[in-house]
Amino acid sequence: MEYNGIAHCSIKRCIVIVGCVTIFVSVIINITTANENIDGTIENENIITEGGGGGGIAIENMERGDEIGNIAVDQSIKEEELKDIENAEIRESDVRVESESIVTDEDVKSGTNDVSEEIPPPVIIPEDMQLTQLDPVEVGYVRQMELEPGKFYDVKTMAVKPPIFVIPNFLTLEESDRIKALADEKGLHASKTVLRESVDKSVETNLDPYYNTETFNQFDEDKNELLDLSETRKALAPLDGLNLMFDDTFRHFVDIVLDLDSDRLLSALEFRRIPLIMSKVTDWIEKHHDVDSLGDDVKSRMKSGPDRISHQVWINHNEYDAQEVLRNRLIKLTGLHPDIIKTSEQLQVVHYTPGGHYHAHHDSTQIIDGRPCAHTSYLYPHDPHSHLLSSRVCRYITILYYLADTEEGGETAFPAADNETFSEQSYVKDNITVEPRDLTSHCKDANLYLQPHHRMAVMWYNHHLDRERGWLGDRNLFAFHGGCDVIKGEKWIANNWITVDDNYEMQMLLHYKRIHEPQQVVLNIPPADVTEVTKDPTSNEGTLTRNDDVIEGINQSDDESSQGHHEL
Repeated sequence: MEYNGIAHCSIKRCIVIVGCVTIFVSVIINITTANENIDGTIENENIITEGGGGGGIAIENMERGDEIGNIAVDQSIKEEELKDIENAEIRESDVRVESESIVTDEDVKSGTNDVSEEIPPPVIIPEDMQLTQLDPVEVGYVRQMELEPGKFYDVKTMAVKPPIFVIPNFLTLEESDRIKALADEKGLHASKTVLRESVDKSVETNLDPYYNTETFNQFDEDKNELLDLSETRKALAPLDGLNLMFDDTFRHFVDIVLDLDSDRLLSALEFRRIPLIMSKVTDWIEKHHDVDSLGDDVKSRMKSGPDRISHQVWINHNEYDAQEVLRNRLIKLTGLHPDIIKTSEQLQVVHYTPGGHYHAHHDSTQIIDGRPCAHTSYLYPHDPHSHLLSSRVCRYITILYYLADTEEGGETAFPAADNETFSEQSYVKDNITVEPRDLTSHCKDANLYLQPHHRMAVMWYNHHLDRERGWLGDRNLFAFHGGCDVIKGEKWIANNWITVDDNYEMQMLLHYKRIHEPQQVVLNIPPADVTEVTKDPTSNEGTLTRNDDVIEGINQSDDESSQGHHEL
């Protein structure tokens, strides 16, 4: 019996083992079949199911319930594998869709359906057209440069930041005299003459019992036919509120409202004109008599007077330099391509008398996206909204010529030259508040100031050089400069600005239009609408101030009132 029991158990164990092996083989067959035939179709699913049936036949000696259980196991394994495969296909589809979406976005940005097209590389500027800057080396460094065949000039470094150089005797005596003569011929004082004639006609009908020649003569104490500030204040004493006005504010009032020719003296004509502008006079006094109520910046500007007191005229380069001798000298000095020199704006001649000045400013505007340079703005396509586009001044280099000696005053000052940091804000020096912009009161507080010497040239860079591109970089803030008051004698200067557009393609188009275009003889340039970003004295935020006058040197006219558009 014992033997039989052992035998009986062994038989049962064998049956169980055979059944397990059979199930394992069935599972392997089903997995193999699924892997060989998977394509996601119903037909394949039927084949796998039939394979499962084959597994059931291999274990036909097992009970029916076990067979059904095995089929359910096979089916479960098959469904999990299908789900994994389907999920994998979905993930691949998602990747393709996402990739296609990215391409579509780039297509929209680039305007093309060619996904292989790359963004165009930046324009490579030819070496002979790249901008250069003279190395200042150090303050006091003198180099000799051959600017004409066999003729050498001393070029002395006066500052490194920005690079400022002086070149004694850069102009010949003949060149200097010719420029001055042309300025007089073109009517440097014509605006004053025309203005006086128009005012004369207006005041002829003025029968005011007070503002007449008799009253004027009464207050002209030194009998020079002009009223100085002290005499003018006495003559205007009857005006309400004038007695409350500080001396600096009164001087500003005379400069802005009464003085037609910017000499800070009142003529009989200007005195007799007062009734014609009485509403402007009274409004100004009412607004400004209480100077303590105004902001510090406004008070500073009142104290320093108007930004500029001078007379000017513009001269075409061919008029004074028909043989291009001076322009060729500039090409050698600057190392710039001749086309850049020959397409720059006209020469500006400026004349100052005692009291004449130009407070500190920048000659060039900071690079601002969306605002074209004034000297190339006319080349942009015009559309119904083109009048909304304002332009800016793009002057890479300033070269200033002194056309005469100045007896006293009239220095060219650079308040921040070689400073560690730049700021236009006031500062305290020796217990005195210094306003860097105010060169009437703080000329000698500037880091560098140069006395005018006949025929000498002063050259400085208004912009940094983008050395990677070889083209115009950001504005050099340290090029902040101006002209101090003339104390005695006269001051004659000429500004030769080298204009460069930071947009290289527009500068090249200008060269083509002005120099290389066939049959291009005379270029009539429409007026430019120049807008300067200025600081609103009553606000802490920057505002845009619009100047609608024409810039003559750039577009054959000039906006005298636009700060930062002229040197000195």
